[in-house]
Amino acid sequence: MIRFLIFALYNVVYPVFLLISLPGFCIKMRRRGGAWGDVWERLGFFSLPAQHEPKRVVYVHAVSVGEVFIALKWIRNWRARHSTSTILLATSTATGLQVARAAGVPNTRVIYAPVDLGWVVSKVLRRFTPQIMVLIEAELWPNHARLCRKMNIPLVMLNARLSPRSERRYAAMRPITRLLFSYLSALAAQNQNDADRFIGIGVNHSIISVTGSIKFDVLSATPSTTRPDFADILQHLSNGKPVVLACSTHAGEELLIANAARAIGAFPLIVPRHMERRAEIVNALTAAGFTPILRSEDSPLPTVPPKDVCYIADTTGELRDWTALADIAVIGKSFLADGGQNPVEAIAAHVPVVVGPHMSNFADLINLLLSKGAILTCPAQGIATTLKRILDDPPAAAHRAELAYEALQMHSGATARSSQLVESLIQPASVTPAKKNTGTNLRR
Repeated sequence: MIRFLIFALYNVVYPVFLLISLPGFCIKMRRRGGAWGDVWERLGFFSLPAQHEPKRVVYVHAVSVGEVFIALKWIRNWRARHSTSTILLATSTATGLQVARAAGVPNTRVIYAPVDLGWVVSKVLRRFTPQIMVLIEAELWPNHARLCRKMNIPLVMLNARLSPRSERRYAAMRPITRLLFSYLSALAAQNQNDADRFIGIGVNHSIISVTGSIKFDVLSATPSTTRPDFADILQHLSNGKPVVLACSTHAGEELLIANAARAIGAFPLIVPRHMERRAEIVNALTAAGFTPILRSEDSPLPTVPPKDVCYIADTTGELRDWTALADIAVIGKSFLADGGQNPVEAIAAHVPVVVGPHMSNFADLINLLLSKGAILTCPAQGIATTLKRILDDPPAAAHRAELAYEALQMHSGATARSSQLVESLIQPASVTPAKKNTGTNLRR
């Protein structure tokens, strides 16, 4: 009865929420390069006839760009193990869709994720007849979960993490949380702390494995590349100055980090988290005396770089390659916003990392790095001092970067372990059955 009431209430409230949020969604979609056909795709209407679609797919659901990169990393590992397998990758944002399609992974159909209306989800599942649905991180929708159970589609959550703040929110609605997570066939937690938090909100411990983080699985990552065209841009504009990367910045952090870089004689390279903020960023930097150059403008660089020039890489999917060329990476959303962005790209490239005081989304990783002396943290007013400390002692900075890289080795093999877990749920007839999952099963 409780189950019926929860779904009945959800299926009344959620359509109202969709209608209210539709104008904002359309505006955001257009800003980020989406097409109107994508809206119809979210409602289960496709231009390709259903009979031409792949069947018996491995359905991978990733929300936005960050989750799409994790999904692509796992998909490449899966396809290396099962070359004939067909993947359906569904993502919820226009930028995520662009990144997924640009990746060009063979035998991978990329779609806009269907909204969580029962008739829409049912239509999409019947269209592609998934062998399994793979959720990247803690993205679990009620009608998706209910219909997977009804249609005997195993549902697994990979790379699952639960911050203390999210744990409190889930715990506040424990009956609903327990119901939703009961639809999972398996959950692969990033670490033991995450596993304990999931158990604390009512997830059955028997379905949980600790497999490590796909995101932090450095050895399974595609190495960052030193692109000659990027190197030429930075060499020309920086005029020999060290490059300070402002990584995945949020409002106000571009100017904050650029000012700190200027104060110590370094060159600011800015990669904002949301590219549609480019006009706002340019205006703020210009008002502060900088001469910003946008990558998206794709115009010839000035023959003689102007004073206080800075470069804004306002394009999607290139952060890894810019990071490989930086001397220092300063992580955004950790100074003037809360939660922090992912420092792993910089760590994997052996670049010294500076974070602000607000890294709650990566608390376990940051605590590990701090305990090993592998990363530096400072408040907003201390960025310039911290940058100078790094540049004044290159051997110490290189040692910290190496310690950070070594700290990630605990997650080595996480991608393969996640694939093994999925194999154990579907056991494709076309391949040799996988070995038993090597993640740590929690049984209490």
